Amino acid sequence: MRGRAGNSGYTLIEVVVALMVFTIGGLALAASSAVIARGMAANATRERAGWIASSRLELLESQCRTAVSGRESVQHVESEWSVARINSSRVALVESVGYTSPHGWRTDTYRATAPCPQ
Repeated sequence: MRGRAGNSGYTLIEVVVALMVFTIGGLALAASSAVIARGMAANATRERAGWIASSRLELLESQCRTAVSGRESVQHVESEWSVARINSSRVALVESVGYTSPHGWRTDTYRATAPCPQ
């Protein structure tokens, strides 16, 4: 007796299920990449705000005898700083930077005390 020759290949149901699995996986990958892209943009804004604050504090420290309080807007980041004279040889500096984050408006504050050379 001869056996039946086996059919090789996939059934229509197997192909449809495989396509559904790959489609769901592709959609999940696309959704997660959008979340990652938004997070990277938010981190870039936060880094830019920190860089602006750091630059402003360095500038104020270098000009501590003539430094005055002020504010400005740079690259969609609101920067406000204040200078307070502690005594003739030191100043207290406060820099606040505000920017838009995914959760709304965010403000970061940096404080420093700088010596003024004689």
